[in-house]
Amino acid sequence: MRKICLFCISLFLLICIAVSGCASKKITGSVGQTEKTLVTITDGTGKNVEIFCPVDTIVTITSGASEMIYALGGEEKIIGRDSRTMFPASLTKIPEVAGTSYLPNLELIIQCKPDVVVADSMLKTEMREKLEAAGIPVIVETTSDTKRLPVIIENFGTLLGKKERARELIDYCTKYHELIKERTEKLADKDKPLVYYEWNKPYYSSSAGTTPHERIELAGGINIAADEPIKSPTLTPEWLAEKNPQFIVRMSTRGETPEQMRELRDEVMRRPGLTKTRAVKDEKVYIMSWDLTAGLRSPVGSLYWAKWLHPDLFADIDPEDVHKEMLKKFYDLEPENISTFP
Repeated sequence: MRKICLFCISLFLLICIAVSGCASKKITGSVGQTEKTLVTITDGTGKNVEIFCPVDTIVTITSGASEMIYALGGEEKIIGRDSRTMFPASLTKIPEVAGTSYLPNLELIIQCKPDVVVADSMLKTEMREKLEAAGIPVIVETTSDTKRLPVIIENFGTLLGKKERARELIDYCTKYHELIKERTEKLADKDKPLVYYEWNKPYYSSSAGTTPHERIELAGGINIAADEPIKSPTLTPEWLAEKNPQFIVRMSTRGETPEQMRELRDEVMRRPGLTKTRAVKDEKVYIMSWDLTAGLRSPVGSLYWAKWLHPDLFADIDPEDVHKEMLKKFYDLEPENISTFP
């Protein structure tokens, strides 16, 4: 009789647990002492990805994501990285498993058996499918997308089980994006300067629908290449001379020295099609490192753009001070590299 009673009690408890699990629509498992929940995350491609969270191991093959995961307290969970993940410096000790998301070493990544791979939009569909076929969930996010930045941070916070920390980061980034928007959104078109944006190689720009275009608009400028029929047009010197931009922003590679940035700026200012533009005549030609275009530091990059285009509107803001504050607050670091010139 006593055995029957114990059996009934045990059965009752199991039923309660099962009912509770169905009511909350959660599937739980455990690794060691960590309870995990099956979560559906919608990534930047619109794909729903099921992952048991919080994850224990991550391969991140996009530097902006690596920086965010570090700031969220997930450094120790990263077991593989891309070659461009160099900040913070401690991440360089993690084994490389990709040049970029475009050039991943799938064999190495699969050998790592991570709980999740985080990549950017350069990851080819067939490569993503191979990783998923190996049982590895893949999240694809473009961390330079300023409009989606809060969602990306929230998703990474879910992956790591760091939702409170994620909210802190979101509030910080949103504060500066909203500040810029508040000061520039009511500008009349006549008060918005013409901007030529260049990246990767001479005369290579970005049209409407791209992140650089959105950053120009946020900062209160007009992208001279906005109406070009392709996203990354190669412009001609004659066309640029005719457009006569008032500002030029040229991207540099990560880790360039101030001297290298100065040389790049000099080259741009001597270039055919640009020498007689208002931007060159007024010396409003600026160089910016890719470091300030993705991840948590992208709001700093946007502040620089806004300050360059509208110094009077942002007279009370020093982007360099904001950069120092962010590095100290979320990375406990002091700035080591120059990110803009002059």
